[in-house]
Amino acid sequence: MAFPSKHRLPLRIAILECDDDIPRALEKHKSYGTISSAFLEAGAEAAGLTEGDLEISLWDVVDQVGNFPNLDDVDAVFLTGSKYDSFATDPFTTALVSFIQKILAQQRVKLIGVCYGHQIIARAMGAKVGRNDTQGWETSVTDVDLTTEGRGFFGKGKDVLVSTCLVQVPANGVC
Repeated sequence: MAFPSKHRLPLRIAILECDDDIPRALEKHKSYGTISSAFLEAGAEAAGLTEGDLEISLWDVVDQVGNFPNLDDVDAVFLTGSKYDSFATDPFTTALVSFIQKILAQQRVKLIGVCYGHQIIARAMGAKVGRNDTQGWETSVTDVDLTTEGRGFFGKGKDVLVSTCLVQVPANGVC
């Protein structure tokens, strides 16, 4: 699959690291940002991009509140997962939601969020996010068999549990 020619290269993606690093993950992967970078680089290679066609920058938005890229310097923003609540009102979350609203107010810079990241995007669009109090913890709809390493990391053989969710899709959102 070839990369669409209408896009200017290099494609500049800012990864907003929305969590503190997990010590056990640090041993192998360094950070959520480096894990996300590896996925994006593999996708770029599969799309026919070559070295230099993708520029990834990492932004610690938890410990450095308000540390966001200049939108003129990026083509897309990628929000990682997080253990934090997407509905919190702490300075880090509030600043992040405000920054995402700034991105949503323009048309050029694209957004993608994973788990917590998609909840933050939805919140910035006016959706209600919160704890899943009606059904409690949910697991995936498809069994996920963990490797030996995964079982050791998560402490279980199947599934990963989630307790927060998108309670209501925003009026202009697609889910």
